[in-house]
Amino acid sequence: MDPVHNPYSPGAGRRPPELAGRDPELRRFEVPMARLEQGLTDRGLMLTGLRGVGKTVLLNEFRGRAEEGGWLVAKAEAGEGRPFRVLIAKSLNQALRSVAGRPGVRDKLRRVLAVFKAFTLRVAPDGSLALGIDVEPSAGRADTGDLELDLTELALDLGETARDLGIGMTILVDEMQDLEQAELAAIAAAAHEAGQRDMPFLVVGAGLPGLPVALTEAKSYSERLFEYRSIGPLDPEAASAALIRPAEARSVTWSDDAAELVLEVSAGYPYFLQVYGKSTWDYAEASPLQVEDARVGIEAGRAELDVGFYGSRWERATPSQKKYLRAIAQGGDGPSSSSDVAKRLGRRPGDVSVARDQLMKKGLLYAPDRGTIAFTVPGMSDFIDRQEK
Repeated sequence: MDPVHNPYSPGAGRRPPELAGRDPELRRFEVPMARLEQGLTDRGLMLTGLRGVGKTVLLNEFRGRAEEGGWLVAKAEAGEGRPFRVLIAKSLNQALRSVAGRPGVRDKLRRVLAVFKAFTLRVAPDGSLALGIDVEPSAGRADTGDLELDLTELALDLGETARDLGIGMTILVDEMQDLEQAELAAIAAAAHEAGQRDMPFLVVGAGLPGLPVALTEAKSYSERLFEYRSIGPLDPEAASAALIRPAEARSVTWSDDAAELVLEVSAGYPYFLQVYGKSTWDYAEASPLQVEDARVGIEAGRAELDVGFYGSRWERATPSQKKYLRAIAQGGDGPSSSSDVAKRLGRRPGDVSVARDQLMKKGLLYAPDRGTIAFTVPGMSDFIDRQEK
């Protein structure tokens, strides 16, 4: 098959050709958009799930739909030790630039631009993030250096400006589990205050399964402030659509046996469907794609995953951390109790808690419940079993 016309597109946050099975989440974003535009309130939304389920894809879809509606939209990705104030300032700079170019709105933006300039001077004292519009920074507004207070004041002014323009404001944050507790608290506080004042201000985030606990620890009211949606594997019907329809759009079909094999190995995970679909297409000679094509494609796809998806994470672990990961893998991909993992290592739970905490900070593990631990990456236990000791 011609790889140039291969319809499958594995990649971090890359939209699949067939976004199947995610209509409830898309609808959940559109409803608060419509409510806020009508002066009604609604909760923000938090998407949680393992790696490879498509959380970033959904955030990008939300962003596109909000931009189509003319909203102010700022999207930031946490991680790599970058302060949230820097991330959100750069993202808001782009959002405000897009609105500032619209006819007849510059005067309505002056107040929020002054507050934004005060906020950004804590990030860029040279004023390089102030959009190049001649305004003096607001004195005594969003300029204290306290992120929670400053972000709350900025959010209120952004919401008020959006309301004056007849639109809404949304902040989307990816990889939220990588934020510091004080940064999570600031986001929650800003969303809370804006909601209490009926501002058209919507916060949407995405992160690993431990995010709800982290948010609640940052601000206890976060459990009521956001709606939490757990994003998991696609159901069989949606997974089949994600695999088969992109090929059909190219007048290519899958044999039943080939499709069933890829669907079984992918276990409904959107990223795996794209990887195995792509590699099967590349190795097949003609339509329909046969089961032998699928077997070769799965082997090639697994080799690719072992290097990038799994291997990059495995190599980040120290030798002692790898021993801990192997002990978890003995229990499969499902959660293991911390005490059982310690027993497999012949140690006491307290003796291995450092490795556990470090691996959680690296994003390889999360705690589904108190006293349990699990992989953030589906299929990690099988990958570990294949590694030489």
